[in-house]
Amino acid sequence: MRRLLVILMLCAGIACLSGCGAQGFMSQFTDEMGDIAAEAPLGGAAYYLRVDNDCVIEDESDDSDMPYRYELAAWSEEGAETTVIFRTARLLQDDAYLRFDAAFLRGMISWEEISYDEMPDAVQRAMDAL
Repeated sequence: MRRLLVILMLCAGIACLSGCGAQGFMSQFTDEMGDIAAEAPLGGAAYYLRVDNDCVIEDESDDSDMPYRYELAAWSEEGAETTVIFRTARLLQDDAYLRFDAAFLRGMISWEEISYDEMPDAVQRAMDAL
């Protein structure tokens, strides 16, 4: 137990000295996946978004399999807003509604297209307020 504690302390010290402390560690994930990577529960939760193809960047040089990078507002089931960043192999249907699962540090795990009526009332109100 004592050996494990010493190893953990050494790793934390090295991370701080190299500028990769907890803040740097989290910014790595939020830069790639949006705020949702830091805000989603560890066990995952459902979120909702509306596709806006004005917010997509095509970058074939970065990842040839997934050249489209979206950065969109998303809402939890309670209507709390966050940001999600994800990549796709093709452009999504503009103004489509997506329900997706996201988890802490993993960001978006899976998604499906849904209708407006399938979203919780709190999410509908938050989207309509924009």
